[in-house]
Amino acid sequence: MADRPEYLICLDCETPCYSFEWQEGEVTEVFCDACGADTPEEFMSEDDFEGMVSAEGGEAGGH
Repeated sequence: MADRPEYLICLDCETPCYSFEWQEGEVTEVFCDACGADTPEEFMSEDDFEGMVSAEGGEAGGH
């Protein structure tokens, strides 16, 4: 995915995060204001998150 997403979703608390740096198609820095997560591997784009939820056959986090 080369286009910068509007926001990323924190995989720890499922909160949209708008504070991140994006270079060459990937996240280089990110911070979740809700839970404090700051490791890029703990976040994914909305499209990737929706794909993961669909693959699991339901909503993530039981919402």
